[in-house]
Amino acid sequence: MDKKDRKELENLLSELAESFNFQLYSLNLLTNSNPITILIKLKKADGNDITIDDCSNFNNPAEKVIDKSKLINCSYVLEISSQGVSDELTSERDF
Repeated sequence: MDKKDRKELENLLSELAESFNFQLYSLNLLTNSNPITILIKLKKADGNDITIDDCSNFNNPAEKVIDKSKLINCSYVLEISSQGVSDELTSERDF
């Protein structure tokens, strides 16, 4: 996948995330595994925590967006998670 296709996929998933009141924190494509792995990390736009249910509810729509885009033309594993806690604690909430 070239940079243009990756950016297009990122834009499509960002739009989808916004419709769930999420933000796309990161998108990683691990192409060294077979099948490839698509890692999507989300955070809530309002700053609340992402739950397992949030990830689960985002899974099927994300899969449909990826498949419909035809940007990934091979089998893949889709993993959706929260952004987690950063290594650097910067806000009161982090503590």
